[in-house]
Amino acid sequence: MNVTVSRQITVLMENRTGALAELCTKLAEKAVNIQGLMVPDHPGVAPVHMVVNGLDAAKKIFDGMGLKYTEEDVLSVRLSDKPGALGKLTRKLADHGVDVKYAYGTILKGAGKAVVILAASDPEAAARLAK
Repeated sequence: MNVTVSRQITVLMENRTGALAELCTKLAEKAVNIQGLMVPDHPGVAPVHMVVNGLDAAKKIFDGMGLKYTEEDVLSVRLSDKPGALGKLTRKLADHGVDVKYAYGTILKGAGKAVVILAASDPEAAARLAK
């Protein structure tokens, strides 16, 4: 299992047609790559969680667009593509008092590893436990 602590940015965006397209286009124009993304189905203003490869550039873009955002440390975990891998990790965290606030992830068929982003109550402790 490969574990790193990453910096996630949560952008508050109006939930309207084209808003995500506009944001993604502006990030691409500055060569900011989105490595993790969670966009909830939320009316009004939605919190969009992102892990990107150019955090400072992304923040300048968000500032230029007048978007509010926050930052937090999250775990970026590469897990085996097999039943129980995520359960084993989350059980270990729970048994040591680390709360998982939310998670998102994906896997490509045949890749062998899933990438999961975990927001934990204590990211540093979670990273130590996950290794």
